[in-house]
Amino acid sequence: MTVEIPSEFQRFVNQVIDGGSYTTESEVVGDALRLLQQRRQRIEELRREIQPALDQLDRGEGIELKNEEELDAFFEDIKSRGRARLAAERESQ
Repeated sequence: MTVEIPSEFQRFVNQVIDGGSYTTESEVVGDALRLLQQRRQRIEELRREIQPALDQLDRGEGIELKNEEELDAFFEDIKSRGRARLAAERESQ
């Protein structure tokens, strides 16, 4: 396979070879393709992980926070409930 590399990338390839990180252009391209493959796999993993949350939103099971004040109040409520739960656990010990 023959691949034509744009000049701006060719300069980078030369820099990493000159820097000693790689010895050939094929190594650089191979590593770049491995990174691209890993990136695509990670994106697919993330999509699978967030799909249940997206499904919940589609079913109307989400909470809509319309502004920063609502967001702040939401997190304050979470912190308050967490503190109360922690205090209750400490009392029961």
